[in-house]
Amino acid sequence: MMKLINSNEPIKISELAKLFNVSSRTIRYDLDAIDEFLKYNNLPQLIRKPNVGVKFSELLEHRNKALSFLDTLSPYYYNLSQKERVNVILSELIQQRDYITINTLAEKLMVSRSTVISDLKKVKEWLEERGLYLKALPKYGVKVVGDEKQLRRAAIELLTEAIDIDKALDIVKAPFYGRSLGGSGQIAKLFEDIDIPYIEQCVQIAERELETIFSDAAFSGLVIHIAIAIKRIQLGKDIVMPKEELKALEMTKEFAVASNIAKMLEDRFNVSIPVDEIGYITIHLLGSNVAKPKTYLNENWIEYQLLTEKIIRNVSERIKENLLEDQQLFEGLLDHLRPTIYRLKHDLKLKNPILDEIKTNYRELFEIVRESLKPIEEYTGRNLNEEEIGYFVIHFGAAIERKKTAISIKPNVLVVCSTGIGTAKLLSSRLQSVFDVHIIDTIAFHQIKEVLKDKKIDLIVSTIPLKCDEVKVVEVNPLLTDRDIEKLSKFLAKPLERRLDVVDELMEIINRHCVIKDREKLLEDLLIFFNIASYENRRGVVHPVLKDLLTKDTIKLNVEAKDWEEAVRIGGELLVKNGFAEPQYVEAMINTVKEMGPYIVIAPGIAMPHARPEAGARKIGMSLITLKNPVNFGNKENDPVKIVVSLCAIDHSSHLKALSELVELLGDEEFVEAVLNANDVDRVLKLLGKEKV
Repeated sequence: MMKLINSNEPIKISELAKLFNVSSRTIRYDLDAIDEFLKYNNLPQLIRKPNVGVKFSELLEHRNKALSFLDTLSPYYYNLSQKERVNVILSELIQQRDYITINTLAEKLMVSRSTVISDLKKVKEWLEERGLYLKALPKYGVKVVGDEKQLRRAAIELLTEAIDIDKALDIVKAPFYGRSLGGSGQIAKLFEDIDIPYIEQCVQIAERELETIFSDAAFSGLVIHIAIAIKRIQLGKDIVMPKEELKALEMTKEFAVASNIAKMLEDRFNVSIPVDEIGYITIHLLGSNVAKPKTYLNENWIEYQLLTEKIIRNVSERIKENLLEDQQLFEGLLDHLRPTIYRLKHDLKLKNPILDEIKTNYRELFEIVRESLKPIEEYTGRNLNEEEIGYFVIHFGAAIERKKTAISIKPNVLVVCSTGIGTAKLLSSRLQSVFDVHIIDTIAFHQIKEVLKDKKIDLIVSTIPLKCDEVKVVEVNPLLTDRDIEKLSKFLAKPLERRLDVVDELMEIINRHCVIKDREKLLEDLLIFFNIASYENRRGVVHPVLKDLLTKDTIKLNVEAKDWEEAVRIGGELLVKNGFAEPQYVEAMINTVKEMGPYIVIAPGIAMPHARPEAGARKIGMSLITLKNPVNFGNKENDPVKIVVSLCAIDHSSHLKALSELVELLGDEEFVEAVLNANDVDRVLKLLGKEKV
């Protein structure tokens, strides 16, 4: 019954038989019994459709009523399967400070002692697969032993084993779920004394302080992680982090926000949260996908940009389609990359609820993207699992769909998706390729009210069940199946066939009758109005190569600098002198190092100072200086620094070509040695390829 209540789609009898390891005939008998139960309680009976499946009423009122009736059933009416008993035992073990006896477990489960002993074999196997083990002591009982991080990851996995993490949060928040027997209800008892809504408020405050909005899945994941942390702290089980790792985290804005959350949690739950736990919350903030990304990254965005560019280039070469000019793809991947890298480095698991559908619908692309993501694995020293790869496939699937998008004036559609911005972008692109729609925004569930206040929306297309009195809602699969297209056809028209030349013709008409102040901006606005894929709008954007930026005027050799700050200032002044940046940009580069640490030392002996574009960058620029006496930036692995390359950029991508060339050269030890030994600029220019050596 719980399985049917939790499902929004019909479930085939064969699937239920496989799930519960019984025959189809047994399932049919059970369905008849459920119908009797529903009829007795004045509830609508199950909807059974041949070759489609079985479904319970979609009305929330009916579902809540059924759950409340189930909640009143005596335990004697319900026999737990072994899998359910194992889950209950695991949840009990996680809640214990010390040993729990087999007799206590038998009483809780209302089974014999011998049944519990048999179940503990399965418990032991489950724990060992996750780096934990079951310790037994005669007369005392059993308890879980192992690394605290591993144990918390196991608790999350236990909670989300059969459901998505955002649905798991709904379960632990609902009191009647928490009291229900079987399945996730037993596990949700982990949180029956934890104020989940208060933790949600804390995460919302974190969103405001970080000026970002987490995807629904990330938001729920953070709440669940914090709830488990509080539960474990109450049991006297703290996380311990390496001091060096903690020190690096303390320099991030996320750590300051995590500290604020910790103070709120201490006051509410009357616990003392150690600094290692604050570091653990910081890791989860850094590793969370966002539904509304920041414009620029706070860390070394140069390295991330190079990784992003390399990945897109790899995919483009394999599919024989140029995706490098798709700005939406570049920015989407860049925003997704940072939390991905944090998850890999800290062994955080990301659940992808539509992985099977992605692999089915994009089988060939999945393998192409898997191979193309090798640069991330080389950068982190960790392997990407299929869950992570699936999210990257979504971004590339969306980019390919954009190439098919027709030009038309479209009604206003709001896309709501809980699994993150990548899925929402894919759905948006699919909608644009099939229907005559104008996508107003792609948002997470908890942003709906805010968006509806400010914008006129004709239709909401959502991947999750939701009710909205103001606007019609159509629930669809993130991959927009044929069945979804049929549903949407009742509300949306198919696109009109138009040519890209329409925009060019319109530009000419405007030009004949008006004075155009900014031709590029007008073209961009028209393309957005007609909803032409963003890659079409990259024509005419200049992407300078390395030799355009490093010239006699921007190279200085054997410079004397007393410390790293003076070295950065000298390199920055070359940018200012040549009109690439405002004077304040130099100070911004120095302040960035002070605030963020010496991450700008990108390789042994080589530093690449830079600041955000809005800090005073006027155009793409680069300078190179060599130091007469090497200086330390505070980077243990790569100090001392001998070459300083200062960079200013005006956007995410126009500097990438030159930067890629430079990084490739700086990776060549012979080239670096030759530059350091050069006594005149002409020699360096020859090495850079401006002239033949």
